[in-house]
Order: sequence, then structure tokens, then C-alpha cells
Amino acid sequence: MNGAGEAAEGRRCALERIKAAQAAGDAVAPLVSSAAQALGVAPRTVWRWLKQGLPGQFPSKAWKPSEDDVDCYVRWKGNAASAWRERRGASADVPALRTFQDAIARKLGPGDRAVLRDGVEGRRRHQVYLRWEPEARNQLWETDHKQMDIEVLFPRAAKPRQPWTTMFLDGFSRAVMGWAISDYPSSASVLAAFGDAVRVDDVRGPFGGLPATLRPDGGLEFAAEVISEACGLLGVHLLPTPPYSPNLKGKIERLHATMVTGLLAELPHFTGGPRDAAGRLWGSGMPLLGLAELVERFDRWVTWYNTECPHSELGGQTPLQRWCQDATPLRVVADAELRWTLLSEKERKVHTSGVSFGGLNYIAPELNGLVGEVVAVRYRPHDRRTIEIFRDGEHLCTAKPQGALSDEDRASVLERRRADAADQANRQRRASRKARIRYSPGTASTPVEDATVVSVREAANERSAADADRLGRAARADLLDLPSSRRR
Repeated sequence: MNGAGEAAEGRRCALERIKAAQAAGDAVAPLVSSAAQALGVAPRTVWRWLKQGLPGQFPSKAWKPSEDDVDCYVRWKGNAASAWRERRGASADVPALRTFQDAIARKLGPGDRAVLRDGVEGRRRHQVYLRWEPEARNQLWETDHKQMDIEVLFPRAAKPRQPWTTMFLDGFSRAVMGWAISDYPSSASVLAAFGDAVRVDDVRGPFGGLPATLRPDGGLEFAAEVISEACGLLGVHLLPTPPYSPNLKGKIERLHATMVTGLLAELPHFTGGPRDAAGRLWGSGMPLLGLAELVERFDRWVTWYNTECPHSELGGQTPLQRWCQDATPLRVVADAELRWTLLSEKERKVHTSGVSFGGLNYIAPELNGLVGEVVAVRYRPHDRRTIEIFRDGEHLCTAKPQGALSDEDRASVLERRRADAADQANRQRRASRKARIRYSPGTASTPVEDATVVSVREAANERSAADADRLGRAARADLLDLPSSRRR
């Protein structure tokens, strides 16, 4: 209530108290004096209010619009001047334009007038909404995709385009659980972002786990059968937003606005920026960002938002602080069970350096012996620390970039290579022995016997090879204290 409203309410309460005392036969002069002092007026003013009533207490004699006047105003879509001219032309009893406008404003509220001018959008601006806050982390997630207000240059593209972002937001902590940036929204990008949101990754913080309820947008990408199946398999209640109800996912809508003002507005070729007289964006002569650079900046912004940005709806806490103060157990899913949420990529051929993908060479022990084979690569969006390799529709291995291998990883690759070489050598020796076997003729009275004849030289060579192989397996090079960069 504003100051004028509070003063009017105070005058009304004071007069009611004085009138009640007057009706009971009590002395009212002391009450008039105290009321005048409290209201900041002279006692004679209070006596006048008792006699004549408060200002504006009686019905106003101001002009009131008729139903025809209101209907005319509605036909002109909220244009009071046009409605006034029509009524004047019809010789209706209407006052001056300003009086007509004031009377219409008293007759119809702000929401009614906004509907006539802007339709449903105008009505939404003047509606009140019930708010519901989750009581624990992962109780409710909201998700939506948005075309980003920036132009970037995609790989192998000649013209810039506006990318799309897909984000998953925890309603309790306001943390960005997972995200993906793509050239257009699709079920694949939604699944990839969802898988990234569910995983618990120490690099990005303690966030992760399965939500109890997922409230997506009603778009086709989110309503796709593959998304429904994913939620069904993981035990997540899918609660799509009804059409034309953005207020039911207001938290993710607010996150989109924060992304625009907190990140995109400072980047070159921001499409929501000011323009010159010819309609060109100011600063459009600056170099375009590449998709990889946008992804890097977006990743840094998400980290800052989750860990350092105080949120007004959280009492000044950051999403990380709000997340950590809740002890609700997380429903964690093994990474192996989420491989189907990874993005698909074209098939790749295994080379002597592993699998070439995204400008890096990925390697794993299981790739040994498969040079020349064609495999399928699946990966997480914007996270190339590992890739998943499938062969004939089945998962083969998890590969890492050559430059990111640890000493244990390198030892595993070398051990697999040595083991495969030993198996191949053993296989060759068995085949050679079987090829030299000679059997004696069998009769009814004599069984078939091994009659293979081996020369002295062949026997000596076989014993020498066996002894060398046995000594090689027994040798321990680690006793020599050789450097780790020994010959591979």
C-alpha cells in the first residue's frame, strides 16, 4: 500500500473509533484531539470529517462510460483516442478525450487493457502465479533448449549461424546439471546433455545423480519417444510442460535470461545488441567466434555460475553452497549404463596410432590387432577426455588421447601388445607341430601311432626356442632400473 492509501486508511479507522465512542455516549473531544495529532491535521478538520464525511467517501459525480463506450474501446483494440472519435461522431454524450481515457482506465483494469493491446502476452504480464519450490536436490529438474543470441562460425561452414543450447537445471539448488551446444536441437543432443547431467564428475563438482521428476519443454525433441524411453528405463518421472505454459518452467527461462545478460551480451556478434541506421550490429566488423571457442567460454561461465554466482532466490547462496547443504542421497548410475546417451559419430578406421577423432589419436589396449578395422565412435558433447568405441554394435573399449595416457595406461597397452604377440607365436608353433605329425598305418590288430620323425637339428632348434621363450618370460627388466622412456 502506498503512502496516500495508508493515510486514508488511518483517517477511516480514527473516525470509526470516534463515531463508536459518540454512539456510546462517551466524550469524544479528547479522542478528536488525539486523532488530529496522530493524523497531522487540525482538530477542526477532524470535526468536519465527522460532520461531512471523509474526502472521496461519497459517490463521485465524474462521468462513467456506458457499455457502448466500452464495446467501442474493445473494437479499437485498446485505442482510446480512436474509440473517443467514433463515439463523438455518433453524437454520443462523451466528455473530453482526457476525461474519456481516465474513465476507461477506472472501468477496466490494467490486465483487461493489456489483453486488448497485446493479447495473451499482455494478460500474462498482469497475472499472479503460484510458486512451488523443491524441498531437496534432484527432486525436480527443468530443461529446455534455446537458440543463442550470437553468431558463430561452425567447422567447415562458410557463413555464421546461431547455435542452440540445451540445459538441465536443478530446481532446488539452481545448478546447471548438464548442457550441450549444437547447430540445431535434436533428441541426440538432448540425450547427450541428459547423460552428462546424470554423471557424477569430480572435475565439475559434486553435482549429478538421477532426478525424481524431469519437467521438459513440450517441443518435439523433448517429447520424442527416445526421451520417454530413457526416463522409463532410469525410473525418472517425465512431466512435460503443457503448451503455452512457460510459467511452469520459469527457473530454466530465468537461466536463459541470465545467460544472455551474463555471457552472450559481451561477446562479438551478439544479435541482441544495438544497431546502426542501416540495421547492422555495432561491432559486427570484429572477428567471429568459432564454435570451439564459444564452447570453452560457455563452459567457464557454467562453472562460475554454479560455484561463485550468488542467487537472489537462494538468499545469496551459490548453487554449490545450496547443493552441499542438503544431504539427500544421490541415485547414481554407472557410467557403463549411460553409454547409450552419448552422441553418435561417423565410423572411424583403426590406425597404428589408434583411432583418429577430433584431431586427436585415441588408444586403448583392446585396439591392438584391429588396425584396418572400422569401428563406431561415441562421445560426450564438448568433453573429449575419453571416447567410447563400439565394434559390431557392441562396446569394445574406452579410449584416451595418446597425450593423456598415464604410466599405468601405457603399461596396459604394451602388456596387451606383448600378450597378443605371444599368443600368435604359440598358435604358429602348435600349427607347425601338427603339420609335421606322421601316423603309422592302422590295422585291426595295431592302433594308429605317432610316427613323426624329427631330425637332430630340428629337435635342437625347438629346444633352443623353448628355452629362450622361457628365459624371456622369467626376465625382469625392472631390476635394471631402466628409465621409463625405454624402447617401445
